[in-house]
Amino acid sequence: MAAEALNLQRPLRVLLLEDSDIDAELLLGHLSKAGIGCDLERATNREEFLNALRPAELDIILADYSLPDFDGLTALDMVREQSPDLPFIFVSGVVGEEFAINALRRGATDYVMKRGLNRLPAAVDRAISEAREKQDRLRAEQALRVSESSTQLALDAAGLGKWEYDPVADTLHWDARCRELFGLSTSESVDHDRFFAQCHALDRERIERALRVAMAPGSTGEVAEECRVMRRTDGDERWLSLVGRAFFEDGACTRFVGVVADITQRKHQEADLQELNQTLKARVAHQIAERDYLWQLSRDLLAVTDAAGVLIEINPAWESALGYRLDAVPGRQLESFVHPDDLFITREAIVRTMHETLRPFECRMRSANGTYRSISWSATPGHAGIYLVGRDVTEDREAQARLAQTQEALRQSQKMEAVGQLTGGVAHDFNNLLQIVVGNLETLQRKLPTELPRLRRAADHAMAGARRAANLTQHLLAFSRRQPLDPRPVAINQLVENISEMLRRTLGELIEVHTEMDTELWLAEIDENQLEVALLNLAVNARDAMSEGGRLSIETFNVDFNALPNLFDAEISEGDFVVLRVLDTGSGMTPEVLAHAFEPFYTTKGIGQGTGLGLSQVYGFVTQSGGQVRITSQAGLGTQITMYFPRYTGPIATADGPIAATEDEQQVTGTILVVEDDPDVRGYTVETVRELGYEVLEARDGPSALKVLNHAPRGTVDLLFTDVVLPGGMDGQQLARAASEQHPSLKVLFASGYPRDAIVHHGRLDPGVQLIPKPFVQDELAARLRQVLDDNSGNR
Repeated sequence: MAAEALNLQRPLRVLLLEDSDIDAELLLGHLSKAGIGCDLERATNREEFLNALRPAELDIILADYSLPDFDGLTALDMVREQSPDLPFIFVSGVVGEEFAINALRRGATDYVMKRGLNRLPAAVDRAISEAREKQDRLRAEQALRVSESSTQLALDAAGLGKWEYDPVADTLHWDARCRELFGLSTSESVDHDRFFAQCHALDRERIERALRVAMAPGSTGEVAEECRVMRRTDGDERWLSLVGRAFFEDGACTRFVGVVADITQRKHQEADLQELNQTLKARVAHQIAERDYLWQLSRDLLAVTDAAGVLIEINPAWESALGYRLDAVPGRQLESFVHPDDLFITREAIVRTMHETLRPFECRMRSANGTYRSISWSATPGHAGIYLVGRDVTEDREAQARLAQTQEALRQSQKMEAVGQLTGGVAHDFNNLLQIVVGNLETLQRKLPTELPRLRRAADHAMAGARRAANLTQHLLAFSRRQPLDPRPVAINQLVENISEMLRRTLGELIEVHTEMDTELWLAEIDENQLEVALLNLAVNARDAMSEGGRLSIETFNVDFNALPNLFDAEISEGDFVVLRVLDTGSGMTPEVLAHAFEPFYTTKGIGQGTGLGLSQVYGFVTQSGGQVRITSQAGLGTQITMYFPRYTGPIATADGPIAATEDEQQVTGTILVVEDDPDVRGYTVETVRELGYEVLEARDGPSALKVLNHAPRGTVDLLFTDVVLPGGMDGQQLARAASEQHPSLKVLFASGYPRDAIVHHGRLDPGVQLIPKPFVQDELAARLRQVLDDNSGNR
């Protein structure tokens, strides 16, 4: 009879504290005789008891009172410290009434005399059953509280009073229903003190603390409390439920709103329910009602199936989560709703659940509209079949996927930024060195007599190498997004048409160049020259990938950020974009190569066949222009590069034709102050400017340049030609501002191999700034000097 009452699917896990072998055998015999199977672990002393004490793995503890070095009461205290609810029965031959009362007060479940061991099976049965009922009741009561709290907030039923507190102005507002609940008329004022004055004295401190915690910075801002209040009109004591949320701005609570509801009746019902729970019939009825209540209100999918997996009953959550009517599912196989790829794991889970409680498994369930939802199931066997609880984790899985994608993008961005900073610094120093090499080689080319062809060829070869080095440096700056851009409104369709013929010549006859352009393409705000370089780099890469011929396609079209929000990174601004896409039918890239495609110096070509900077220049130019670039590729299927450029929406300036210079304007005159800290670069620059026919003054830094200007009469210096990065605590931009105060008509031309943030912000030259990049040669310098001197717009 006791075994049937326990209804265990496994042996009872028992820890026996008993030093007598005979008593242990008698005890085990009485349990076995009653049909109670035991998985018994015995301890005879304190050390063995402590080693065997694992409350989570035990169903009950049976203990003698007196042992040679230990006693049952001490063992009971140890157990209660770890598990207050684990059944503990004393089985002793010396238990008196006073001991029994003391043991029960200290947490013992029961006691049985050794001379009355026939009562032990019933005591074990009762202890196990009461422990289970207590756990079930605690879970049911907790679920009841959560369910009632959420229902009070969700329903707009009558009987709710609304309140709002302004912490800044220290004002409290109650609506009419709220006043009614507190017994106040509409004409009586309410404030912080009035509210707490009407709270019951036993609840006042708790409510005040809960509200204070909710309004504290860093808290959840939520409060849910119950308290008693004394109505002013009739002195009646009422129970109120108080639920609210605090809102914060800049870390401070600025608004606190919530509702109150009269829960007096519920409190009375709970008191009545506690009385009913004294009887077994009331407890059983309550558990059944609670099960039905949870069954109806649970947001999780609940189901009962038979041993074959046929659905017997489902709860309303199936309709809200999957869209099935309650009468349309029972009688069908559970696996009929499962995604084909998840059938094996589902079938295996159903089979295993008949023998053991299954760990959670996950599968995709088809909803009524044909889409699939990811459901995490927990299953356990029962007397009616299999009980399943399923939680919809679709949003969780999608969020995890988005998080992984975002983290990967962040890691890639951080890596590219670190490499960019390194390459930008290298390019800066290299450009200064190249200025010395290129400048003096160009001078050597001009000065060498024609009767020395071998030396002229050597100089030409050296200059070609230096030019390639300069081009390499520009690619480094482009990748690191440190190159100064001159963005203007550009019609990309026109640019593509202009460059198409050159691309055909570059790619050769084996490669077909195809263009497909949107006739209503918007203007893009970009640096036209850099876009041409980017297109050429992509075309060359495509040519190398199509060694046996193929097709290069160039497409343009418009795209709206709002239409494709997941396409762009979080830091990009919203708006419209002009898209330029380059596709080839070449060899494509493996996933491993694709992961490194934008990294500088990364190349799959042989030694001497490429620098590995083509795609990195494209990446740097596009991102510096405020856009983004995407690359997709598969081995053997070609590569697709898609560039997104911000749409230009400003006014469109009309360009006038060039004005022919007069003979006087073409005449070279004027005085130029050259400021350069590198003596070799300064020497070349001064000599070159002087050869161009200008009067030249020179200085090594900002303070010395200002001294030169101080000694020069106002208006005698026509142009300041200065490096951007200077020693002495003053950069070129600061020098230009200070010099303009002394000589308002002074023109300024900057030179730099890496302008940094002095005259370039967000990758663009500051308005009105004139810059010649290093390295430059005499012709380039002559043109820029003439252009700046002839500019009457006031630009520097």
